[in-house]
Amino acid sequence: MGIEPEVRHNSPATSTDVLIVGGGITGLSCALFLRRHGVGCVLVERHASTSVHPRAWGWYPRTLELLRGAGVEEEVLRVAAGYADHRRQATVESLAGRELRAVMLPEPDDLSALTPSRQIALGQDRMEPIVRAAAAEAGAELAFHTELTSFERPQGPGGPVVATVKNRESGEERQVRARYLVAADGGRSPVRETLGIARGGRGTLQHQVSILFRADLEGPLAGRRFSICQIENDELKGAVLGHDDTLRRGTLIVQYHPEQGEQVEDFTTERCVRLVRSAIGDGQADVDVIGVLPWELAALTAERFRDGSVFLIGDAAHVIPPIGGYGANTGVHDAHNLAWKLAAVLRGEAGEGLLDSYDAERRPVAEATVEQARLRLLVRSGRAGEEQRRATLEVLTVMLGHAYPTAAEPGAELPRFRDHERLCGEPGTRGPHVPVLLREDGARRAGSLLDVYGPEPVLLFDDTVPSWRGAAEEAARRTGARLRPAGFGAELTDRSETGWHERYGVSAGGAVLVRPDGFVAWRSATAPADAAGAVTDALRRMLATD
Repeated sequence: MGIEPEVRHNSPATSTDVLIVGGGITGLSCALFLRRHGVGCVLVERHASTSVHPRAWGWYPRTLELLRGAGVEEEVLRVAAGYADHRRQATVESLAGRELRAVMLPEPDDLSALTPSRQIALGQDRMEPIVRAAAAEAGAELAFHTELTSFERPQGPGGPVVATVKNRESGEERQVRARYLVAADGGRSPVRETLGIARGGRGTLQHQVSILFRADLEGPLAGRRFSICQIENDELKGAVLGHDDTLRRGTLIVQYHPEQGEQVEDFTTERCVRLVRSAIGDGQADVDVIGVLPWELAALTAERFRDGSVFLIGDAAHVIPPIGGYGANTGVHDAHNLAWKLAAVLRGEAGEGLLDSYDAERRPVAEATVEQARLRLLVRSGRAGEEQRRATLEVLTVMLGHAYPTAAEPGAELPRFRDHERLCGEPGTRGPHVPVLLREDGARRAGSLLDVYGPEPVLLFDDTVPSWRGAAEEAARRTGARLRPAGFGAELTDRSETGWHERYGVSAGGAVLVRPDGFVAWRSATAPADAAGAVTDALRRMLATD
């Protein structure tokens, strides 16, 4: 069901740069990233709070890198510490019953050569409040229990989106005037439906229900900690049981079949209690059902992620099967890609073509990620052929190695995913991690080269070639855009064994232009005669002003 197309004009008005619709992890991340770039934003969310359901349970290093840049990684790691030993994967008759199959996941790989961040387990219900608090502290206006009821887009260039939002508790309405609207309003996105943006893909693969409950799980767990626990008994087939680090709260995910006449309403409290008791293996267990959440295991991608002044991110743009845990991570990556581009255009530094690049970059990545999740589903179910198995990539290649051919060097053939262990500074790929000493307030601290990126573009070079610093300053003057020079030997000290320039595919006299999102935009193996002209041209191409 879409949103009404017309707006009433007799309500109090708020003006902002960006209106975000949806307060899940994707919308909240977008608000946080926009504020990091100094962009004003208002976020509206129809629910009264962040999600009580865990939803996504796993977060990949790339997502942690983005949260690190936004200043919240440390808090996320602190909250996630209790999940560190949740490494058992098993199929059981019930928690208290027989284990049919079980395997212990190895200790997390040492990724320190690839990233300063980690892969963690943490329920979305615990992640969202952290990001919400950080976004609010950064100055985002977050209006929960407030829904978008209508919006109008500008009739001509440069006009505002005019939206009406309603407080669901008081009934008060107000207008929000924004340059841009970002739809982070979920897989059934009313904004997307109002715009008539179709979706393609394999559609709904299964109908699922998540039953969130409280129960004492410590005894049935018997010292075990599960990352995935599949239940197989007479009442439950292929159900999945997850638990948090308190051992007092869990989620039971079961499939249902609308094509056979089943409805969500059939999952009454009594039935849910019975199903949870069956999963636990105790017919008398004290179970408190907190909520029932229906959802679709689907593979869908919107036909476009931009429609004029409106952008789709997260589930509004793509619904990814949960196998592999790509969905929420991909949504956060969408928000990060879009935020710096909106900021650059709003500051007058970039052309409108930069906003077109959001769709050109993120939609192909989303389509390829949806396909990777589908392949993993086939592999897990035993239905994958040999060719499909070979096409299934490592999860870290999908999350760290996604590439943007639109940003590649002219004539270069850039695949959708690069091997995450062989990233080498190729334009269109994520800039490799290099351990460095950072100069801050006259002192040095250990960190990563990734800590240097954002919110402005960065030009990397060795201070032994002084022409690069002058070239960066001149390029910024010519374009009117911000550009941060980062010289090794001055701002940075290389702590890698091979040297930063080798990691980035240039000589000791070369330079690399890195976008605010940490992706390489341009590199020069050596210093050209007209370094200022080369950097200026590269900066203009990156900002779509050439």
